[in-house]
Amino acid sequence: MLAMYRSHIMTLDLDQLSTFCNVCLTRNFTKTASNLGITESTVSYRIKEMEKYFGRKLFNRRTDKTVECTEFGNAFFADAKEILFTVDKYKNVGAEGELIGTIKISGGEIGGVFFLPPLIRAFESKFNHIRVKIEINNSLKTLKKLNEGECDLGVTASVDFQPNPYLKNIQVHKLLGLTYGIITPAGHPMAEKKTANVTDLMGFPYISRDESSGSQREILKIFKEQGLKESDLNVVWRFDNSSSVINAVSEGLGLSIVSKIQASKYVQGGLISFIPLETKVESYLNLLDMWRGTNKLVNEFISFAHYYVETSVLMF
Repeated sequence: MLAMYRSHIMTLDLDQLSTFCNVCLTRNFTKTASNLGITESTVSYRIKEMEKYFGRKLFNRRTDKTVECTEFGNAFFADAKEILFTVDKYKNVGAEGELIGTIKISGGEIGGVFFLPPLIRAFESKFNHIRVKIEINNSLKTLKKLNEGECDLGVTASVDFQPNPYLKNIQVHKLLGLTYGIITPAGHPMAEKKTANVTDLMGFPYISRDESSGSQREILKIFKEQGLKESDLNVVWRFDNSSSVINAVSEGLGLSIVSKIQASKYVQGGLISFIPLETKVESYLNLLDMWRGTNKLVNEFISFAHYYVETSVLMF
């Protein structure tokens, strides 16, 4: 009788639901504790209290300290997200009906450095009570952060990483097409060409990118399409960002491949030349939504981003 009475008065709270949903995304109590700014023991306590409430296990513990949702936990996850979304929807509306809140975005170099700053300025000027925070990471790290619930949106130059478990719970929006081309120092003989092929790089020093770069993944696809491997080239440098690549090319240390949006400012400054590559590989700047259309603030940003791309006079 006492046990029945305890069960009857037990309740769930929003902190428990938020913790549960974060564990579903991270599959790890330690990462959830870090994400939410609480202790791991608090995470464990909240999950245990929820399991007592339902009388069902929500997670199965693995030997590598990760967890996986039980069938019941996975089913409840969808409804728990909806509950939190409904609360957030009303929490994020001010007295005059204005949207308020913060959107966290992780972006690769193309997104975080070249694309997002002017977009965010335009967005925040329209939505005065919404703030957008950017963190610059490579595309692979951005995918991992989305998968672990550490940001709301990601902007990447590629989603083509293998193996790729990251897109299972992420909605992908193709924002704009990216044009890749060979960059040379100003005045280089190749600069006179209207278009180029990756085989034109043979015999020249080549400057490459880190494997976790989204641009690098797309460049490797272009190599493969044209029957070439990067190892066939004379790779003399490998950098973890395209700005370093472009600076090295401008100093005459070699040739490389970058997107037009990355090269434009340097071309206009007369530091390098950009020759578009002939390829059938279609590359895009992707906007990745962890909320899959269920977050009102994020939806507003996505809609605005599409509008911005369609109406912008910038040369992408």
